[in-house]
Amino acid sequence: MVGPRFEMLAAFGPYEGGWRDGEFHNPEGLACDSEGNIYVADEMNHRVQKLDPDGRMLSKIGAIGADGRPRPGTAAGQFKMHRAVHIDHEDNLYVGDSQNNRVQKFDSSGRFQLMFGSQGNGLGQFGGVSGPNGVAVDEDGFIYVTDTHTALGGNNRVQKFDPRGRFVLAFGEHGTGPGQFSGKVGPRSPTGYSVGGLNPEGPYGIAVGPKSGDLYIADTDNGRIQVFDRQGNFIRLFGEGIIYGPRQICLDSNENIYVNGFHMAPDMEGLGDARWTWAEVRYLWVLDSEGNLLGKIGSEDANGLFEHGGGRHHAVTLSKIDESVLYFQAGHMILKYKIHW
Repeated sequence: MVGPRFEMLAAFGPYEGGWRDGEFHNPEGLACDSEGNIYVADEMNHRVQKLDPDGRMLSKIGAIGADGRPRPGTAAGQFKMHRAVHIDHEDNLYVGDSQNNRVQKFDSSGRFQLMFGSQGNGLGQFGGVSGPNGVAVDEDGFIYVTDTHTALGGNNRVQKFDPRGRFVLAFGEHGTGPGQFSGKVGPRSPTGYSVGGLNPEGPYGIAVGPKSGDLYIADTDNGRIQVFDRQGNFIRLFGEGIIYGPRQICLDSNENIYVNGFHMAPDMEGLGDARWTWAEVRYLWVLDSEGNLLGKIGSEDANGLFEHGGGRHHAVTLSKIDESVLYFQAGHMILKYKIHW
């Protein structure tokens, strides 16, 4: 198969970041609704911004301080360092409210609907450092949440909830084998991190295959993608040696995979193969459903914007009204691309 060609159309937000409407500070998640609007998990501004396809802000959710600046909060409709947004088939918004250790749901008008989760290692609980990090909803309304790690040890699992937020099942553990996550970085202990001061990362991004219904999960520190059925049974894995530090992912209608990674740290002694921190492997990758590389976008295709913030680019989504339009993060900016197959 001939790989795609990528054409950069626009960049949203100032290069240096910001807190005003239409500006971002380390956005970590992206999603798109049925009208082509974009939802941004504006992590360090502790808010979700809704943009039109041309990057103009339409609305926002999150706490605002007395000085008019966004701030963290714990009430319904408020967030703390959230890392994931997802839009379901009815245009409901789900937010992985990471450091509040919960998931929140809003309707298409931004009205709060429900929330579930708390800090801990128990079933239905989430990690106390930066989980949940990924959210996806299947066609029956079941909610899948990646639960990366906690200050108490390490969850390294995926949890499934019913449409009302009630726990159904969990799968995964720390390790490098099939069905295990983030094993190249040891789990955190109460006295510190086991390798180079790092948090273990994985599982992270999650997406439901529109054709198969299977779960595609970014296993960050193992440098791969794993596929499971919706009951948590392992199916296959791929991507090792091709992708590095995968974070958020999305799928098109053919189950091609769009994934970008985490490239902040200049050095990671003790990690072993730390190649995914190098500038020459900073890409957004496009794979088919079996893991074959179809194409990639590098810094030379992004006017050098991949180098901003150490090349930090986590978030990615496709337009739901035109799958040839791709949005992804580069530092504090959102880049818009046209895909030519």
